[in-house]
Amino acid sequence: MAFERPTLQEIVDRIAADFQARIDGAESLLRRAVLKVMARVYGGAVHLLYGFLDFMADQLFASSAEVDYLETIGGEYGLARTAATKASGTGTATGTAGLVIPADSELESVAGVRYATDQDNTLGGGGSVTVSFTAVDAGAAGNDDPGISLTFISPIAGVDTTVTVGADGITGGADEEDDDSYRERVLFRKRQPPHGGCEYDYEAWALEVGGVTRVWTFPEYMGVGTIGVAFMRDNDLDPFPNAAQREIVRAYLVSHTDQETGETVGIPVTAEPGLFMIALTPLAVNFSINIAPNTAAVRAAVEQQLADLIATEGGPGQTLYLSRISEAVSQAGGEEHHTLVGPAANVTAAVDEIHVLGANTFGDD
Repeated sequence: MAFERPTLQEIVDRIAADFQARIDGAESLLRRAVLKVMARVYGGAVHLLYGFLDFMADQLFASSAEVDYLETIGGEYGLARTAATKASGTGTATGTAGLVIPADSELESVAGVRYATDQDNTLGGGGSVTVSFTAVDAGAAGNDDPGISLTFISPIAGVDTTVTVGADGITGGADEEDDDSYRERVLFRKRQPPHGGCEYDYEAWALEVGGVTRVWTFPEYMGVGTIGVAFMRDNDLDPFPNAAQREIVRAYLVSHTDQETGETVGIPVTAEPGLFMIALTPLAVNFSINIAPNTAAVRAAVEQQLADLIATEGGPGQTLYLSRISEAVSQAGGEEHHTLVGPAANVTAAVDEIHVLGANTFGDD
């Protein structure tokens, strides 16, 4: 039977009753009697202790602990928050041939984000050179689109003041892991303890890489002794990892320094040749739904429910079932009834595909 915390008044009444039972002549206490006042004073102190115990009970479990206590629990399992990472990219600088753009030359975007060039770059015979640069500060704010212009903070004589970002954009920046994501990793570690290189170990390690938000593993991906790993970076401008980002995760899986112990850990040496990083492609799921009432607010609520369903139940090798789709629509705020017109069948993604929300059409039901 669960313990029910007594209210302040219940505690005061209990103490007053104890006084009346144990002190001769205290059978009837006036409102401002000393014993009545003492009952209230002691009751307040005891109520505070109950509150503290109630609070501390929540701190014992990763699912309910506040941030400071959650980090203590995570630390006992060797789990630290994933640190913020710096965005980087390349761009084209122009100017007089032969001039050098020194390393650590600072650039700034129109949003005020600052970058520094990675090494010395010499303008070629055509008066241009591709420069690589890295954000000064770590975080997702450093990510930006291809084709934007960055401006030299300190102009360099003979070099044009702007650098045009290349086709790959500026990527790789990620904020420090937020509380919800960290809590999920701690719970995952408790529910799936290390098994000497099983699929859950791969997932746990991949999630330690900055910017990685979701991971899937496929044992025997290319036969016995192999495993495929797919992941997403949902907080990036482009959530689909590029080749460089996949290689970063692969290298981390093979060997990395444990965040808490300082020991070198990773997959078994014999497993490295069988480790495959899967390049995911989007599988757009187009929904056609007749709803009542067919209002903008209800449509928005339905789309949010569908997006949540795809995020939680979609993924490589996963199936979105019609029954679950219909259930999600029914949970939308304001929806009274609906008819699911499309898709006409369950939607299963291949191991190199991931469900994404496609085009939605709505009609009256």
